[in-house]
Amino acid sequence: MGIPYFLSAQLDGTQDQIDNPKDSSRLEGFIGLFFFNIAVWVTIVGLDIHLLASEFDDHRSQAHVLQTGALVTVSVAACTIILFTVLHYGSDDRPFSSGDAKEARTLPPFATAMIAGGLRATTGFSYLLLLTIIIHSPHMNSSSEALKILVAQVCLKHFGSAMALANARLKIYTNQHVTNAA
Repeated sequence: MGIPYFLSAQLDGTQDQIDNPKDSSRLEGFIGLFFFNIAVWVTIVGLDIHLLASEFDDHRSQAHVLQTGALVTVSVAACTIILFTVLHYGSDDRPFSSGDAKEARTLPPFATAMIAGGLRATTGFSYLLLLTIIIHSPHMNSSSEALKILVAQVCLKHFGSAMALANARLKIYTNQHVTNAA
């Protein structure tokens, strides 16, 4: 199939299941890739942009600086993933996916560090922003849209980071065919 392991360790090296039509691992992999990986990160970036543009748009505030940090760090991780996905599909041998008796090449250490560091940093910035708002705005109503979005952001960023790091680690620490990435 040629899907890079860092997008979906479960889909890395999978072939059409013609000889076993009841094998649902490929379908599960696509559901995980599109609904629980890509959709989560698109939502996170969209919410980060919304928070920066609409909720924390005072350039002199601490909240604006922290939200800018959250957006920049998630953007670095996303751009690294997009760059290596483009490099992967631009190459004839699809270097970051297994198949046809070939083992996938792992990402260079700097790329793995940029992805993992960016994901951890964006979560940290969201935590700091949430704490800053709670401490400096104790009168803030719990029904505040910004507060609700920030709490959702922290949850989504933890979930998304766990999925991204699991894909990378699963590939690096196992040579067995992955049938379930959970």
